[in-house]
Amino acid sequence: MAHINSVRRLREHELQFSKKEFKARGAALKRCSECMLEERECICGSVTPVPTEIAVCMLMYHAEYYKPSNTGQLICEVVPDNYAFRWHRTELEESLKALIESEAWYPIIVFVHDAADPDRQIHNIPVQAELNGKRPLLIFLDGTWRQAKKMFIKSPYLDQFPVLQLSGFNKGSYQLRESYHEHHLSTVEVAFELFRQNGELELGDTLEQLFNNFRTAYQVHKR
Repeated sequence: MAHINSVRRLREHELQFSKKEFKARGAALKRCSECMLEERECICGSVTPVPTEIAVCMLMYHAEYYKPSNTGQLICEVVPDNYAFRWHRTELEESLKALIESEAWYPIIVFVHDAADPDRQIHNIPVQAELNGKRPLLIFLDGTWRQAKKMFIKSPYLDQFPVLQLSGFNKGSYQLRESYHEHHLSTVEVAFELFRQNGELELGDTLEQLFNNFRTAYQVHKR
């Protein structure tokens, strides 16, 4: 079965209903319709998805899936079981509700921020014996840091789930957007560090390789 990148499919879906064209920096470039890089810098097919028990769900702030600088798409490119949804302030999409309530998954929020209640914080993905046959589903809040905090606070349907923290990290090397704080990492940097810290070394290394390829290609035409 062909690999599906859910962020890219979400972008296609939302484009059908968009009434206004999204104009990102470098809008005049001729971009790959999948990875959104300039066509000559396309990185599609540069890595192979890595088998893993972990699944990911990208909960995306409005228009984040349109941005060429988005790194959530990279996570979905290496994790076979991936999902993506647009975040809504006042409603829970039925397909997202079905996912987080499914007996197949153990949802875990990825939110590396001090806004998370200490009682909800965990520092490792529970081992298989603790999951009662379920598989870990990592839910990433994908947007700017301010947007991610807003999503975390204003999504009551996520309040029941533990919040996975990242330990011992330094300032990220994303450099594609301005960061408000020195310790802020991009979504993909958080992901590959978490994968490594939880024993998914091949997954983490593959994702970092893809990120490095993406960052290099993006910066060639950054304006």
